[in-house]
Amino acid sequence: MHATIYGRGQMVIPAKARKEVRIDKGDVVSVQPEGDGRLVLVRLEKPKPRRHQIRLLKRHGKHSILTGGPIVTDEQVASVLATLP
Repeated sequence: MHATIYGRGQMVIPAKARKEVRIDKGDVVSVQPEGDGRLVLVRLEKPKPRRHQIRLLKRHGKHSILTGGPIVTDEQVASVLATLP
């Protein structure tokens, strides 16, 4: 992969490289010169947990139907219901 250095010393890290190491907007990286024209970027913050995109599918009276959340198994539902009084 290649990147071009623009005016003011800015460059764009290729999307494939960012996705592979989970660097996203707002992440902080350390830039470490290694000599011989090499730079090493090290992410200083831990990767953010991936959030599920939940959206409202339909509303019927007071009840909402949501879609896109994490998958919940029958065993997980049964274990939560067992803890209720």
